[in-house]
Order: sequence, then C-alpha cells, then structure tokens
Amino acid sequence: MRLKGKVSLITGSTRGLGKEFAVGFAKEGSDVIIHGRDKEKAKAVAKEVEGLGIRAMGVSGDVSVSRDVERMVEEVIQSFGRIDILVNNAGVNPFILEAEKIGEEGWDQVLGVNLKGVFLCCQAVGRRMIGQGGGKIINIASAAGILGEQGFLPYCVSKAGVIMLTRVLAYEWSRYNILVNAIAPGIVAGGMNTPILKKEPLVSGLASQIPLKRLAKPEEIVRIALFLASEDSSYINGTTLLADGGMSGYRPAGFIDLVAEMMKKKGG
Repeated sequence: MRLKGKVSLITGSTRGLGKEFAVGFAKEGSDVIIHGRDKEKAKAVAKEVEGLGIRAMGVSGDVSVSRDVERMVEEVIQSFGRIDILVNNAGVNPFILEAEKIGEEGWDQVLGVNLKGVFLCCQAVGRRMIGQGGGKIINIASAAGILGEQGFLPYCVSKAGVIMLTRVLAYEWSRYNILVNAIAPGIVAGGMNTPILKKEPLVSGLASQIPLKRLAKPEEIVRIALFLASEDSSYINGTTLLADGGMSGYRPAGFIDLVAEMMKKKGG
C-alpha cells in the first residue's frame, strides 16, 4: 500500500499499458482517475478498478487540446481535491513510413498527442501541484526516443521530446517539490504492440535481437512506475529510466530492417 491516500491521474488508461498502470496503482492504495477519449469506456474501467477497494472516476478528452485537458483536470480537482501523481501514458504510433512519405497531418497527429499532449497535461496538473505543495509526474517515453527506429520518425522525435521535457520540468519545478521522471520502455508485450503478439514469427524475430531474448512484460513497466510514484524514489528527479532488456548496449545490424520489413509484409 505504498500509494495509500494518493490521487493518481493516468492518461490513456482505458486499455493496454495505461489500464495496467491503473490497476497496479489501485492495488497499492491510490485512488485512480481513468482517462480516455471515450467517456463511457473510461467510466466502465473506473467501475472495474473500484472493485479493488479504492475510489475511481472516468474522464475524457483529447490531450492535444488545451481546453479538454483543463476541463478534465478541473473535474478531478472538483471530485478529489488534489492530484498527487500524474502518469502521462496516452500516445499514438499510427503508421510506419519512410521520412520522405510522411504527410503534415500524420506528423501533427503524432507530435500533437505524444509531445504536446504530455506538455499540456504536465502544465495543467503542475499548476495544481504547485498550489498544493508538490507531487510526482511520470512521463512514458520510449527507447525509440533514445535509439531511433527506421520508419517511426515522428514517434521517435516525439519521445525524444518527452525525455527533454522531463529534464527541463524537473529542473524548473524542483523548487515546488514536484518530481518529474520518465520511463523509456523497449518492446512491451502489450499496449500498442498487442497486434504484434498475434504474429509469432515477428515476436520471435524481435525477441532474438534483445539480450534478454524476450519482450518486456507489462507488469515489469508498472513496477517501475510504482517505484517512481512512491517515496522509494524520493531523490530521483529528471531521470529517464530505460527498460529495454539491454538493447541500448547491444544493437545488432539489421534490427530496424527486421522490424520494418516484417511489419510491412502483407498479412505477415
């Protein structure tokens, strides 16, 4: 019960890794706010999480639109009085394209949700945290924001931006007792990678290129988030914790080509 008495807002938490965060935080005693674009789905997940003995509510909104973010944060404040922990998990990676083929609309979509959305949520919640005397912010970045990946240019740029955003906010908001950190997962067996899991050749090919020879389990990323959200990490600030199974130290030639080609194969 490391988070007993805390209030946590987790964006993009109606499914996938975000929902795993919500369940993990609830099991540690935190009240949880479920966020998604669909209000009814958010409310349904909130009701499910309430079964763990905590308070929960569902909110909706587009994180890339400031008025939506401000409205949902105000809803939380009206209902719970405070936000102790923010997990910026909402993100998209809708296409695999060579740089010369990326359209402006696609670029704006990815950067809008993955980077602008994180900033808007940090800003709206950060203002409340300043007033209440502190809090913790956990931004979900990606190993792709450090290593880069062919065919994923907007996604990589957005996640690299999240890492820098984390560093600067930590520096600026330390005086308010707000700790800002990020997690950079490698390839997780869940979340937006769920479609990959149905293609065994692709899963095996990816796993073979990772030193640990497997994809990350969602619960392994959740445990990192719980550590950063708890007092166990009270002197960690402005850090990005890389959880990629060792890939950053061992990047074999052809890895990116393997990912790009196998995911492009028709029905592969």
